[in-house]
Amino acid sequence: MLVTPEGSHDVISDPLMPGGGVQRRPWLALTASQLGAAHQAAGLPNQDAVAARQIRPDVLVAAVADGHGHRRHFRSARGSRLAVAIACEAAPELAARLDDFETAGQIESEALRRLVPAITGRWRDAVREDVAADPFTAREEAARAKGDDTLIAYGSTLLLAIAGRRWLVLVQIGDGDIVGIQPGGRPLLPVPDDPSLDGRQTTSLCGTRAEDDFRAAVVDTRTTALLGVLLATDGYANAQLADPWTEAVSADLAEMINDRPPEWLAGQLPLWASRCASPDGSADDTTVALLIAPDEPVADEVTTATAPQLVEPTTKPVCEAGATREQRPATPAVSARSRRLMRWRRWRRWRW
Repeated sequence: MLVTPEGSHDVISDPLMPGGGVQRRPWLALTASQLGAAHQAAGLPNQDAVAARQIRPDVLVAAVADGHGHRRHFRSARGSRLAVAIACEAAPELAARLDDFETAGQIESEALRRLVPAITGRWRDAVREDVAADPFTAREEAARAKGDDTLIAYGSTLLLAIAGRRWLVLVQIGDGDIVGIQPGGRPLLPVPDDPSLDGRQTTSLCGTRAEDDFRAAVVDTRTTALLGVLLATDGYANAQLADPWTEAVSADLAEMINDRPPEWLAGQLPLWASRCASPDGSADDTTVALLIAPDEPVADEVTTATAPQLVEPTTKPVCEAGATREQRPATPAVSARSRRLMRWRRWRRWRW
């Protein structure tokens, strides 16, 4: 199932491994996207996008993208939607061969050598087809800088996860966060940092050498156990008060995944995204995909979680080599919540 970019988005999961008898629940994908308060006030759309797709019973793909907010990226909402759709369409080729690899290094090399060029090439083609079908208006032309390639208007970041029985494949270009949630609550940050990101500029799909700006990581879940993986646009991280926020959030998520059913988490995810996107948070578009790892073997039964509809997805600003980011309002302090309140309430300290 592909989570569409318009309007809101559910949670997907299912089906179980074939064969009957005792089976494991597969990876589940819970998604939410919220229009940022700053964009709402300015009359801008949600420029983030999110999609998730069950490739086969034991392999799930999820993608999150953040369209750039600078005026040069005036079609970035379209760019982010194209990015997540194309990423989910390109991923199955590698996903189908995951069991053939023996080492994480082999898969990482394959992801950078074949998957990344497939994504960037298809994204560029889709952008040019979109412009051919709907040429820039006079107003849009006025927003372009001299010499801007058509791609600049659609600039977007991209975070992609391919979750299989053994291997978790992660690729990313631009800002945003991918956080693995370990059973003890500690975060796993497998994707290398990009030293070119400075909080104001980000690498982007619209860059002339976007293939070279992708980073990748592969996790062997047989040796590195995970309860789940969080993919989030920077509207989420910029709303956090805890420092380091990844440790605080991972610890709480680990507890919730252990103690709460997926349906409960699916219901809370839109609320957490809304808090991040509010004036008390980052005021930026906030989009998250929470992937929950397979549980222990269970009897034949299908687990399906469905989240309520959300507001359309969003993204941030990016430019050619480095995309220019929009200014964000300062985040005011918020008092801590009592531990005795419902668990989701205490997340307000971290702007969920």
